[in-house]
Amino acid sequence: MSKRITLDSKTLEALGITGKELDVYVTLLRLGSAPLRKIAGEAGLNRGTAYDALKRLLDLGLVSFVDAKTHRYFTGEDPHKLRGLATRREVAAQEARVALDELLPELAMVLGSSEHRPAVRYYEGESGVRDILEDVLAVTERAESKTYRIYSSATLRDPVASAWPAFTKTRIRRGIRVRAISLGEGGGTVGLDERKWLTKKSGAPTYIFIYGGKTAYVAADERKKIFGVIIEDAAIASTQTFIFDALWERLD
Repeated sequence: MSKRITLDSKTLEALGITGKELDVYVTLLRLGSAPLRKIAGEAGLNRGTAYDALKRLLDLGLVSFVDAKTHRYFTGEDPHKLRGLATRREVAAQEARVALDELLPELAMVLGSSEHRPAVRYYEGESGVRDILEDVLAVTERAESKTYRIYSSATLRDPVASAWPAFTKTRIRRGIRVRAISLGEGGGTVGLDERKWLTKKSGAPTYIFIYGGKTAYVAADERKKIFGVIIEDAAIASTQTFIFDALWERLD
């Protein structure tokens, strides 16, 4: 039995062919010329899959055929054509890059015209909430005041903390300050933070971060699985900051 010839996925992608198409091509090189049924059997594929591979190889110029009285016989072209295929794809990629360079300024103008529209991103599970926490620190660290605000709900405090147990230590190490308004019992100051309580009776269903032109909301679904949303909009963040600061001044 002949040794099976394979290529890694990156090479196949660069050539624009699949592993099954390569199997069919190599099978044809071994057989010389053969009808579809023979090719499929030798390649270990069903006839439909083998036929689709042959159609693709014909389009790429790697296979040719002749029609006999009862069957169509396919033949694999010279393997050196694979190099030509790679060259054509490389040239096409270069042409695409040139076209894209010309288009980018127009795309940037479209983006600029829609800057007033808020960007909304959804995050799911503990890994998603950790992404939100990392964004809070990354954005706040670049800000002049290096301070963000939160409404800290007792209902969600533990789930949020479990998404990134080292969050507070990381925040303090990076010199980031926080002002927290607690909703419900618990919570305290641990370093570079201030906290006031709006109520100690019960928590709220949402944990809210206000930072650097963004607001982030973390909640839990009916299965108690946490999820979050980041809204990137300076106007919304500014309004939330105004409300937070006004409330902060009225609390003891």
